[in-house]
Amino acid sequence: MATRKTLTFEKALTRLLALMGSQVEVTILSEEPRGVLAYLEGELAAGGELAQVGYPASNEGFAFRVGRADTASFVLERRMLRRAVVLESGGDGPDSLRFYVAITTVVQVDPVNEDH
Repeated sequence: MATRKTLTFEKALTRLLALMGSQVEVTILSEEPRGVLAYLEGELAAGGELAQVGYPASNEGFAFRVGRADTASFVLERRMLRRAVVLESGGDGPDSLRFYVAITTVVQVDPVNEDH
């Protein structure tokens, strides 16, 4: 079973940025009622400028694209997050990142272990 370790936004973002260019699976799910809202898989890359999609420049937010499609993306904004945790695999597998967004939404980023 994976252990959870709470991270600051900065440390979680650093871990996420370290995954740039890696294959990932991103799951966006609702805690209540529990269910998957979106699932993305592919190479993690930087997204477009947030100001271009209606975000005020004063908000600290980061856009990420998954795979080749421009529409397969997600945004993490500091003010949206309740907390961030790393789910330590405890084995040879890569650790996952989980961002608790708003009250009932979770964004989880799972690196794909390409050895399998």
